[in-house]
Amino acid sequence: MTFLEVILFAIVALAAGYVAVAWLFKKDTAAEERRRGAARLAASLSGLGLKKTPEFLIDYSVGDYSGMSHKIKELAETFAGGEAGVLVEFEKVFDNLLTASLRSESGRALIAAKLSDAVRERDASVVTDAPRAMAK
Repeated sequence: MTFLEVILFAIVALAAGYVAVAWLFKKDTAAEERRRGAARLAASLSGLGLKKTPEFLIDYSVGDYSGMSHKIKELAETFAGGEAGVLVEFEKVFDNLLTASLRSESGRALIAAKLSDAVRERDASVVTDAPRAMAK
């Protein structure tokens, strides 16, 4: 090999190395963004009241794949156990979302509209005199 060939080979090797490292950093950044997104989603779902669902997202975000698979299995068993497991998981979420909706005028109007659509006067279950939740 001549001196020029060695220099050319070194330049090509450096360029190829640069491209490979840039590609690896881009892939690593994409994985980090997925993990950050999973952590944000877990925090959001936790804030809504879910307990079991965010657990495997947190495991994924920290790279604990064995823990993640174990938690997914537990979640699947809970949901496969019937409606009771699903209702327990989502009962707190419903309460939190309802409470959040009741804080705004538009949320209260939406709930009132939904209730008026759901309740008919001829229904035997219509409540005619109910105590108020908040005293004015």
